[in-house]
Amino acid sequence: MRSFAASAAVLATVALSVLAPRASAQQVTQQDDDPVSIVGTWSSGSGGVTTGLGFFNPGNNSFTLPKTSGQSYSFTQDGFWEQALYLFSPTATDPKCKQAQLIWQHGTFRQNGNGSLTLTPFEGDGRQLIQSGCTHTTESIVAYDQPEYMQGFNIRLDMHYGSGAYYLQMFEFDGTPKPWLWQTYNPPQMLPTQQLHKKIIGSLNG
Repeated sequence: MRSFAASAAVLATVALSVLAPRASAQQVTQQDDDPVSIVGTWSSGSGGVTTGLGFFNPGNNSFTLPKTSGQSYSFTQDGFWEQALYLFSPTATDPKCKQAQLIWQHGTFRQNGNGSLTLTPFEGDGRQLIQSGCTHTTESIVAYDQPEYMQGFNIRLDMHYGSGAYYLQMFEFDGTPKPWLWQTYNPPQMLPTQQLHKKIIGSLNG
């Protein structure tokens, strides 16, 4: 549960941002063989990475470094989504030196007639940070928006840390399965589902 102070911080962020009109989103329906809908917050592993203010703070444009790597997706009933990723990958020059990548973005999603998912981010609203594991140098946080297409998904019930829990299995555009994501919150834990950063078009100098 988020504290009152954290909730107030989110509201303050929205108030101080220049907000775009609320995007229209399609009503989401579950697949015929899924026991529950996709609505909620889903996290890999032990749930160390999750969407919401605990991962990325748009008020001061900063990430909170999770204790473990992982992935998290959140979906609302009215067609909004949010993503939090904390990934490691080897560098080209030294495979032993892993590079950390933190990604946050959100936007609207559509469940297509064939069961696939189209995830469309709010343009320019997401953020990415890359950190070298060997030099411990951190690049500046940059804008990030990457649409995603999932060929399909399944929701199933299985044992997780000794008790029954639902997991979400999504398949990327080429059919590659993503890690199992366990339902950690329902309703979902998310930042406000609208543009949070001002979008500037053209040159500042005219």
